[in-house]
Amino acid sequence: MKRAAAITFFSMSAFASTVHAVECADFWDWVNAGCRRIVDTYDNGNNELLVSGYSWHLPWSWTSDRRREENENAWGAGWARTAGRPNGDADSVFLLVFKDSHGQAQFNLGYAWTTYWGEREKLQAGLGYTAMIIQRPDIAGGWPVPVLLPLFTLRSQKVEVLSTFIPTLNGGVNHGSVLYVFGKISIE
Repeated sequence: MKRAAAITFFSMSAFASTVHAVECADFWDWVNAGCRRIVDTYDNGNNELLVSGYSWHLPWSWTSDRRREENENAWGAGWARTAGRPNGDADSVFLLVFKDSHGQAQFNLGYAWTTYWGEREKLQAGLGYTAMIIQRPDIAGGWPVPVLLPLFTLRSQKVEVLSTFIPTLNGGVNHGSVLYVFGKISIE
């Protein structure tokens, strides 16, 4: 094992001078703009702790037997970098891991945008969206897949409670229709 690691390290070192890092400017203009937004959010954002909490399986789209089998305590944690805009909107990049409805780890890597109403010093309601890559064993054979979901939020000072709705995509009962609730705590 040590030999394989040493060979890999020296091989990569030998070719390191020919490696070119991909920059946002290497893409089309419309991709460059989104790429820059993500990079700037990461570079200029404040650190936040994500705390995962609860999954509510809507009773009118799940049988009572299946609802009893599903995990509602979606415990987990993550880390985010959030940058506020002058108009009060916020951009976030994040990594979040929590127990899904089947008690398995779900990995989420993504971007979120939120707009808020009201004064920043008081309780604010907000709406937005998240675009992320998720990975869980029961979707796409465990391969990561892209997801776009709405966000609904309430924030006050350094604490924010967020929720999203995971719709039913493949029809039928006992698939999707889940309200997921989690929180953000600013640690700056």
